[in-house]
Parts: sequence; C-alpha cells; structure tokens
Amino acid sequence: MITSLLCLVLAVGCGPDAKQSIAPDLLVYAGDAPIHSDRIELPVIILNWGAAPAPATQLAVYINERPNWRDSSTRTLLNRDIPALDSKSSTTVTVEIALDELEPDSDYYLLLQVGSVDGELNPNNWDVSGFSLNEDKQVVMDCDSSAPHVGDDGATDPLFDEQWHLNNTGQQRYTTVAGTPGEDLGMSNVLSSGTPTGDGIRIAIVDTGMETCHPDLADNVEVGASYNFNTNEWHNSNSTEPYLPWAMGDHGTSVAGTAAAAAHNGTGGRGVAPNAILRGYNMLAAVESAGTYFDSLGGSVDEPDSTFVDIFNMSFGTLGGEFSVDPNETQLFRNGVTVLRDGWGAIYVKSAGNAFDGCRSMRRPANARIGCSSSNSSSSHHSPYLVMVGAFDAQGTRASYSSAGSNLWISAPAGEYGATYGAIITADQVGTNRGYDVLRNRGVGLDTVNNPHGNYVSTFNGTSAAAPNASGAIALLLEAEPKLTWRDVKHILAKTARQIDAGIERVQYLVGSTVYVAQLPWTTNAAGYRFHNWYGFGAVAVDAALALVESHDPDSLGAFVETEPFERIEEASIPDNDGTGVSQVLTVEGLADDANIEAVTVHVSITHPQTNDLGIHLTSPSGTESILNPIFNDALAGNADLNWDLLSNAFYGESPNGDWTLRVVDAAAEDDGTLDKWSLTFALGTHP
Repeated sequence: MITSLLCLVLAVGCGPDAKQSIAPDLLVYAGDAPIHSDRIELPVIILNWGAAPAPATQLAVYINERPNWRDSSTRTLLNRDIPALDSKSSTTVTVEIALDELEPDSDYYLLLQVGSVDGELNPNNWDVSGFSLNEDKQVVMDCDSSAPHVGDDGATDPLFDEQWHLNNTGQQRYTTVAGTPGEDLGMSNVLSSGTPTGDGIRIAIVDTGMETCHPDLADNVEVGASYNFNTNEWHNSNSTEPYLPWAMGDHGTSVAGTAAAAAHNGTGGRGVAPNAILRGYNMLAAVESAGTYFDSLGGSVDEPDSTFVDIFNMSFGTLGGEFSVDPNETQLFRNGVTVLRDGWGAIYVKSAGNAFDGCRSMRRPANARIGCSSSNSSSSHHSPYLVMVGAFDAQGTRASYSSAGSNLWISAPAGEYGATYGAIITADQVGTNRGYDVLRNRGVGLDTVNNPHGNYVSTFNGTSAAAPNASGAIALLLEAEPKLTWRDVKHILAKTARQIDAGIERVQYLVGSTVYVAQLPWTTNAAGYRFHNWYGFGAVAVDAALALVESHDPDSLGAFVETEPFERIEEASIPDNDGTGVSQVLTVEGLADDANIEAVTVHVSITHPQTNDLGIHLTSPSGTESILNPIFNDALAGNADLNWDLLSNAFYGESPNGDWTLRVVDAAAEDDGTLDKWSLTFALGTHP
C-alpha cells in the first residue's frame, strides 16, 4: 500500500513550509556538581539543541523537603533571565546550595525549570535532582548497608513472576495491558534448569554510579574493583564506591540490576545473569570528565584497572548529529577487542538510543512512521566493534522510543513506561526517599508487600534497559564457553536471533512523481540473514544462542580484516524533490574470494544546504539494500553539507567483491546539492 506524501500539493509540512518552521529546542539539566563540606555548587545547564535560535527566557530553581514543588514549603533558590541562545549552544548557571541553612538528617529535592519559547516541539523544559544530609549536615556519600532488607538465601524472589522480559506469560499486575506470552529473552530452558548464571563473568556498568550495598547487587559486586571518578570533587567520597549522591534515581543501579541482580535471595526480582560479577564506573557523573571515557572502557590499568573486564555495558548516548569516527575512540575499542579477555576480546554492548519519536527541530508527517533521528546519528555508533542494541516491548514490537538504524545488531526487551504497558522491574536506589519511584510512584513503588523498603522500580525502560538485558545474555554465553571471541558472540547472536514483528510493511511515499521506499520491510540478505533497521537481526534468543554455542568452534570465523577505503570521487547532482535520486556504482575487487562481510562503513561527502532532506541507500553486489540514513532525519535539521560515516550490518555474511550502488534521494523541494565523493570500508572474516 502506498501512503502518498504530496508535499507541494497538500502543503502538509514536508516541503519548504516545514523548513521555514524549523524550531529551537531548550533542554535544562543538572550538571555534575562539586560537593563540599558546607555547600553544593550545582551547575544548571541550559542547552538549545534545536536547529533554530532560541529567544531569551527564564530559569527557576526550586527546593523542597519532598518532591512537591507546588506547596507552600517550596523555596525558590534562583530566578534568572537566560539570554537568547544560538542553535547548538548553551549557557551554564551555578547555583550554590549552602548546607548549613538546611536541616540535618533530611532529604531535599530540586526542580529546575526553563520557560518554553515559541515554536518548541518539546516544551517540557525541566529536570529534577535531590540529595540527603546526615546528622552533620553533610551530603550522604555512602551506600547504607544497614538499611532494612527482606529476604533469605534460597527464597523465592517475590517480583520474579512479574518480570516479563525474562519470562513473558502475559503479566499485568503493574500495568493495565497484558504482555504477549513469549515476547521475552527466550530463556525458558535457562530458567527451568538454573544454568548458566553468568558465574565468573565480569560486567562493568559504565554509567552514573552503582549502589554496591543494594540487597540484590551486594553479593555480586567485586570488592574494591569499582571506581569513583569524583573523589577529588565530592567531600567524604570513597574511590572504590561509585555511590551516586543525587536522589532521584541512579541509572547505573537500575542497569546493574537488569543485567545481574541476584536470584533466589528472597528480595526483589533477578537479573539475566544472576551470578555475574559486577563493577561500576561512574563515568557519566564525573565532574572532571577528561579521560574518564577511556579509563572506563578498558583504557586504564590503574585507578581503575578496567582491563580485567569481560563485558562493558554502555547504556548511554549523545544527542544526535553528524559525527565522524574519532580515531582515538576507534583505537580504544580496537585494543579492547584485540587484547582484553586474554586476546578473545572484550564485548562492548551499547544502547542504540531513544530518539525514534523525538523530533526536536523539524517534524514532518513521515517521521511518525520512519522515526525522527537515526541511531547512526550518535557518536561512536559507527563502530563495528560494538554490539548495538535496540528495544522491544512486552507486545513484541519496537518500543515507541527505540532509535532505528542500519547499525543495530540485536534487540532486547525494555518495554514502555510501566503504566499502560510494561517496563522493566529492576533495582532502584535503596530506600523510600530515593530513586525513580520518588517522582513517579506507581507500579511496584506502591507494592508495600513485595517492595516494602522502596528498593525496586517497575518503570525502567529505554534502550538503556535493553543493553543490560543483552549484556546479561552475553554473560551466559561466556560462562558456557569462555573462549568465545567478541566476533563469535556477535555471530551467535545474529545467527540465532528471533524474528519479531514479522509482518512489518515497507513505507512508501510519492516524492516528486516517483514512489519512494522510505523504510524497508524485513530483508533476507544473500547469506541468509534477516535484517530490519528497527531490530537488527532480531530479538535476543538466549536458549537458541546457548544451543549454538555447544556446536560452535570458538575463534572459527577466520582472521579479522579491516580494509582500506574503496573510494569514488566524482561529483553528481542530486535531483531536487525526486524519489529516484542519484546513483553511483563503485566496483570492489581484489578481496579474498571466501571473504565474508562483518560490517560495512560508508563515508559520504555531500554539499547541500538542508541535509535533512536526504535519504542515503546502499545496495550490495548481491542485491541487498540498506537504508543508511532515512529522509527527514531530525538530527540533520538545519545542517548544511555532510562529511559523515555511516555503518550497516545488513550485509553480514555476504561477499564484498562486485558492484556496490550508493543512492542519494532528496525528498523535499527547493534545495539543490551534489554528491561529491564516497567510499566503502569493510570489516571481513571467513565464515565456515
């Protein structure tokens, strides 16, 4: 079925009118704050990530002893004018919070709010934070291991039966809509047999922090192996304790619980790999961030020693934009997959992003069906060394927010928002005064029987939740066969992935006088692998993957080869508002006849005043097509010209030799451009 996009005739906001209504997008958030014995120096960052300038507005910061800033006890800490901000620019206001003016043994909650401006597509410009004070009026910096916990070794985990992502039976205790049975991690054999459990496999949670004394994490935390990058910035903090002092949810704690919360301890639920070894690096909370990214991901042998890690869980991302490959980052990952794990290679598991429905600068009707920003638009997402993870929900379809892209490898459960449709039940900050449920108190947060001390949350979601589900699954594979290389792991996941949402249709529009395919259905490539930009190769299927491990010979995929670029330099005009576009062929030859593709990276150089108009397609010599960049990618709104790297996994297992076709389509009127040059780089193996 063809859905017509008659931009010029119907004037539905997808041609020049959409470009003229390009919007600002103000974001406000609490930065990483130094904490002193007598004060907090809280940086409040106001960012205009939109493609249009933002006019002047106001910032207000409120504080209260409970997260209700509308009652009479609320105090205003700051009310200040914010100047106009250019596109992709920011300003920072530091709010000093004097601790001696506050009450001891109390909790405080902050609301940061910026006034919306005309034209914003997302006008909810606010953020929250909070902290607790001890009897000396100093910020609490340690996990409270003396907090009351419920549970006994060997006892049933009271929330396990509601963890649909592990075993979807159609649960709906905490939601109004039941899940679809079977839409889960596919690990029923593991759950019934009790093995493997991830025993002996180290997972580094590279995140905001981790509560090492949490009753569902403590037994799995490797003593002294975590690292706090803020020991010089946070008064009374401990270098091996990545405790997050901010009180409105610790992302890292919830991620850790999803991957490896303990099982059969009579409290909460369980993780995918309940005996895996956990360590936390609070890179995302570092006040001084220089070097922390590399130190957290295998690039440091001291403070911390991050080389002794099997799986790095990277449940974070960047605001989308045009990013090229950072050679230092590439070298970091290349070293990790070459040297770590005794040469078998560390596994880097990365969330794909949450921008499918997040149009920030320009929204066109097509975005509702093909998404706003592609996962290929985020920094580091072009790396063949990563396992990029998308998210699906309890009904077995793409989670509404999950970014699509040709760079996805696999999908894992994460769910929706935990009210109408299920989200992930996992660890929250310890106590009823801290955690995500303090602000969004629903679901398990209201269950005083199974969650009496407020240590769990049932609203955790995002590809942030999908990634640790995949990390836990990979830990099970590595326990079953410790000599699996990083490539073996990716291969096994791709080979055994379960196809979900099988009936998804192509999306077609009329661009100019041509029917243009803006989104492909599931495609089976010449090597027999199914692929879709929403799901990668499909959903993680743990039992099937473990079955393949039994017959798979480790390190049997041949030598890993990364080629030099194959380049074509020949300017070609891109027809304006034309669904046919411009195509060029690049002949790849001279590579081994038995070479199999493991990843393809495309570098494009394009001159164009509005690259948001452009769709970029690549077709292999075997006839497999991949959409590397969708039309109307909001990350490119207002962007002139491209010098960009894009990755596709859709050609996995095919031969690289032959004629490759790049096609660039301009899907909106009134802007002309040229394809200046492009190149292909291959990661190759030799698959049995």
